[in-house]
Amino acid sequence: MSNLNLSLTALYTFSVVAKELNFTVAAGILHISPSAVSHQMKLLESQLGMSLFHRKSKGVILTPEAVRLYEHVSKGFNVLEHGVVAARRSTQVKRIVLAVIPSLLEHWLIPKLGEFYQCYPHIELNLIAQDQLIDFNCHHVDAHLHFGHGQYQGLNCTRLASEWAYPVCSPNYLKALDEDAPLLSYQGGMEDAPGCINWQTWLEQHYVDGIPNQNIRTFSHLGHTLTAAKYSQGIALGWHHIAIEMLAQGALVKLPYEPMLMPFSYFFVTDQNTCNSEALTCLLTWLKLKFIESSLKIEPN
Repeated sequence: MSNLNLSLTALYTFSVVAKELNFTVAAGILHISPSAVSHQMKLLESQLGMSLFHRKSKGVILTPEAVRLYEHVSKGFNVLEHGVVAARRSTQVKRIVLAVIPSLLEHWLIPKLGEFYQCYPHIELNLIAQDQLIDFNCHHVDAHLHFGHGQYQGLNCTRLASEWAYPVCSPNYLKALDEDAPLLSYQGGMEDAPGCINWQTWLEQHYVDGIPNQNIRTFSHLGHTLTAAKYSQGIALGWHHIAIEMLAQGALVKLPYEPMLMPFSYFFVTDQNTCNSEALTCLLTWLKLKFIESSLKIEPN
């Protein structure tokens, strides 16, 4: 193609003329004069060494060679147009790398992502499951949806919501707390253990008749305790925001005990050097709204 030394402008003008079969109409579409169209077509015919049109009193008709040329040229410009549109769209999409504590990601955020993308189609989330607070110096992460105390030197922390704990189980599970039912427990990591409420703490506050010798089954992630409870394997000490979807679907039910406020909260954490972009602001605003909505669904007994 490069050896033919063809004018791309003349080829595009040809594609319009071939479609309209009229120099004057093509000139109007291209916002140039009819004489400019005629000049470009003569240039293209000279470069190709062939005739492209048979002139008529009211327009032109294509030569057989021009018909074949138009078929390929029109396809080529369609591909080019789609490529330009795709390139422009890629520059308009804003990508956010967001780390989220795993159970909150699986049971709270993912069910809401369809709504997020409807509200913000220009934002693309790259989600990473991460318990421990991300090291922004070592990882390319824009923000961390984290559970903690919120006092992190050199980082910006926006508080999103409190968390509450209460026992949950399958609606088909017949044992009660006082019937020596297995207790499903999240074994908190070193970082979030001070902010968690374990079964011993919860029972000391709620079980006024004494603490029975319970069979406690531990899991490394809170979501696993809820899944085990869903399959009638015991009673889990659920966290409200993480359990709320299963409760709404009827996969779990809340036992009739007062929710217990946890010491830690959810925070939106960013590095101090992170640019406060429009996309991050949109994400933070949306997260605040979703946490408010789920917080309103906490029901005291």
